[in-house]
Amino acid sequence: MTRVALDARRLQDQPLGGVGRRLRNLLPHLTSEVEVVLLTDARRPSPAPGDVEEVRLSVPGRLPEPFWLQAGAAKWLRGFKGVFDGTYNAVPLAYRGHSVVTLHDLSWEHHPEDLHPLRRASFLIQARLSARRADVVIAVSEYARRSIMATYRLPAERVVMAPPSVDPIFSPDRVDELPALRERLGIAGSYVLALGGAKRRGLEVAVEAWRRLPSGPDRPVLVVVGREAPPSEAGIIGAGPLDDREWAALLAGAATFCYPTRYEGYGMPALEAAASGVPVVCARIGPLPEVLGDAAEWCPTPSVNDIAEGLERVIGDPGRRQSLRRAGLAVAAAAPTWADCADVVVGAYRLADR
Repeated sequence: MTRVALDARRLQDQPLGGVGRRLRNLLPHLTSEVEVVLLTDARRPSPAPGDVEEVRLSVPGRLPEPFWLQAGAAKWLRGFKGVFDGTYNAVPLAYRGHSVVTLHDLSWEHHPEDLHPLRRASFLIQARLSARRADVVIAVSEYARRSIMATYRLPAERVVMAPPSVDPIFSPDRVDELPALRERLGIAGSYVLALGGAKRRGLEVAVEAWRRLPSGPDRPVLVVVGREAPPSEAGIIGAGPLDDREWAALLAGAATFCYPTRYEGYGMPALEAAASGVPVVCARIGPLPEVLGDAAEWCPTPSVNDIAEGLERVIGDPGRRQSLRRAGLAVAAAAPTWADCADVVVGAYRLADR
């Protein structure tokens, strides 16, 4: 059986992000096909993966994350016989064994304005060299796959696509868990949901688009999830970072999800909204058309004017909301499963281990 050492640091994130959710859902499928070793950061709590072997690796406490991979993991891998899975855009550059790397997007290449210069430099160096060194590169969408091949000049046979599925926690039924969260956050009545955080997600566009909705007692409030604080004004509620259950409940109860993103490698929040029965207002950016199909209120661009018009169309038309709700649930039900994703990943391991 192929032995795989997997960079599991994103399983240690609290709350879990998209990469962490991907790993959590893939693990049960991977462990039935390959022998998995989770490599984790000893400076952070264990992700408690059950019966999966875990190796906790240390580097001095003040060193940033790249040193964990390029020093701590690289040192442990010297005696490893198997495949290293670089789950978060990089492999140890000193490692000469078999490896695969998952590139979730190429924001550092195409949207440098969204990253701090030092963070961008770290991603640039690691991703470029990892794409060349790894035996197989995994992309999360066909859009990302084409972009990776063109940007790094890789042959098609070295880049495979393993789109993530949606975490089963996202469902319209999660609305039953919403009352307590509404009370804690002070949400009364209907609300539009938006994301803060990565600049490309366009929180400033979502806020201004919401401001342009007709005023009155039926106007929904705007609830912003994420570490980025929204403007302090009447009608806007900053929810902050939420765990999976809270995010799923808040999604399930939203009137619509305002998603004026300028760039994505996949666009998982959009699929999570669709699986929750919530209409998505967005532009045809990158992979979103392949992820959502007809299950979106498509806007010509992610500009304030276009997103505001899209929001008004959905908010003002209950029939349109129901149509998009049905389309979103159908798209989510037809999406590739985690077993499908795992099949591609395991195939990449075996290709790398030849």
